[in-house]
Amino acid sequence: MAGFLKPFQDTLQGINMNLGTVLLVGVCIGIWLLSRKPRGIPPGPRFTLPFVGDLLFLEGGGDVRVATRQLRKKYGDIFSVYFGPKLFIFINGYDLIKEALVKRADEFTNRPPMFINDLLSKRKGIVFSSGQLWKEQRKFALETLREFGFGRTVLEDKILEEIGYYVEVIGKHNGKAFNIQRLTQTSVSNVISSIVYGQRFDYGDPVFIDFVERVDENFAVAGSSSLLNFLPVLRFLPGDFFKFKRTIRNNQTQEMNLIEPSVNDHLKNYDENNTNDFISSYIKEMKRVEKSGEESTIDKDNLIKSIGDLFVAGTETTSTTILWTILYLLHNPSVQAKCYKEIQDVVGSGRLPSMKDRSSMPYTQAVLLEVLRIANIAIVGLPHTVGKDVIFHGYVIPKHTVVFGNIDSVLADDGVWGDAGVFRPERFLDENGQLVKREEFIPFSLGRRICLGESLAKMELFLFMTTLIQRFEFKPVDPNNLPTLKGILGLAHSPTQYEVRALPR
Repeated sequence: MAGFLKPFQDTLQGINMNLGTVLLVGVCIGIWLLSRKPRGIPPGPRFTLPFVGDLLFLEGGGDVRVATRQLRKKYGDIFSVYFGPKLFIFINGYDLIKEALVKRADEFTNRPPMFINDLLSKRKGIVFSSGQLWKEQRKFALETLREFGFGRTVLEDKILEEIGYYVEVIGKHNGKAFNIQRLTQTSVSNVISSIVYGQRFDYGDPVFIDFVERVDENFAVAGSSSLLNFLPVLRFLPGDFFKFKRTIRNNQTQEMNLIEPSVNDHLKNYDENNTNDFISSYIKEMKRVEKSGEESTIDKDNLIKSIGDLFVAGTETTSTTILWTILYLLHNPSVQAKCYKEIQDVVGSGRLPSMKDRSSMPYTQAVLLEVLRIANIAIVGLPHTVGKDVIFHGYVIPKHTVVFGNIDSVLADDGVWGDAGVFRPERFLDENGQLVKREEFIPFSLGRRICLGESLAKMELFLFMTTLIQRFEFKPVDPNNLPTLKGILGLAHSPTQYEVRALPR
C-alpha cells in the first residue's frame, strides 16, 4: 500500500513546495511594490519598509528638527522621506522655500489630504482648506479683520484693555511664584474673542476656560495624533494611545459648547446695521450671497471652522511666544535690564507703551524678533501639496505629496545667522543700534499661506511684553535651578511649564 501511495505523496509534496515558492515570491513582489518609490523623486533613505516607511531609520528620537537636519546634511536641500506609506518632501533653505511658496505659489498653495487634519477640519474654514473654497474664506477673513483694525492701531485699544486685566491678576501674586501659562493663554485668547464674538470673557468663565484648555491640549498631543495622518489604521488599536479620541472629543466640545451657541445667538439677534464683530459680518455676507443667488462657500459650516482656525492662530502662537520671551528673560537678566531701560527712556512709568513707541525701541524689538527666531514656534511649518505632478529643481514631486517648506532649515541655519543656537538679539541691530530687517526671518512662513494673524501677533507681542517689563521684573523661583529651555514639540514648539516671580517695579 505504501508503494502504491508514494507517487501521490511525492506529487502532493511537489505541489506544496510549489505553493510555498509561489507564496514566497508573491510576498516578495508585494513588499517590493509597497516599497517601490516613484521615479525621479528627491533622494532619501534607501531602505524604506512597507507600512512604516522610513520611521525606524530616522534620527532624533522623535524630534523632527533633528531628523530633518540630519537628512538635509546627508541628502541635500531637497529630500524625500516616507512617514508610513505616505511620501513627504522637505524643501530647505530660504531661496528654495521662497521659490516654491512665493514664485511658484500657484503650484504649492494647496493643503494635502491627511487623515486627522481632514477629519477635524472637513477641509473647510481657512487653515486646512484648498482651492476656491480657501481663496474665498481667506479673502473674506482678511478683508473683515482689516476693517476691525488688523495691522493698524485701531485694534490697540482692545489689546491694551485686555493687558490691563492681565497685569492686574499678575500683580495680585505680589512677587510670589506662580505658573503664568494658563493666564497668558486666556488673556491672549480674549483679544481674538473681542474681534470674533464682540466680547471678552471673564478669566473665571468655566466655558471659556474649558475652551482654552481643550485648544491647548490638542496642540500638546498633536505630535502623537498626527501619526494617524499617515498611518490611520492605528486608530483601531485598543485604548487611546495616540490621543485620537481625545483630539476628536476636544474639537467637537469646542464647537458645541462655545462656537456654535455663539453663532446661533448671532443669527437669532442679527442686526444688519450692527455688524461690529467677525461673526455678524460673516452672517451679513451669508445673507447677501443667499439673496443674490450666487455660488459661494460662505456658509454656516465654514463660519464655524473659520472661527476655530482664528482662535488657534490667534491664541496659541502668540501666548506661546510670550511664554518663551519671559523664559529667555529669566535666562538673560542683562537683556531684561536693557529692555527696561529702553522702555523707561522712551515711555517712562506714567503711561502704558503704545504702538507709536515701537520705532523708538529697536533693542526691545530685536529681543522679540530673536525669541521668534530661536524658539521657532511653527517648527517646520504647515504642510503644502501640489495638485499635479510638478518638476522642482530636476526632481519629480508627485500629485498630493506632502511638501514642507522647512522653516527650521532657515531660522536655525548657522550659514544664515552664524551662531543660530545662541540667543543674541544684537543680530537684528546694525552698528548704530538700529533695527535690521532680515529677509530670512520667516517665523510666519512665506507666500499666500503666510500666517493670517501675523500683524496681530506682532502687535500683541510688543504691547504685552513692553507693558510686562515696564510693570514687573521677572525672576526665577530658584536662581540656581533655572527652568529648562528645552521645549515640547506638539503642533507648536512650546516651553515646558515653569513658575516665575513677577516683582512689581
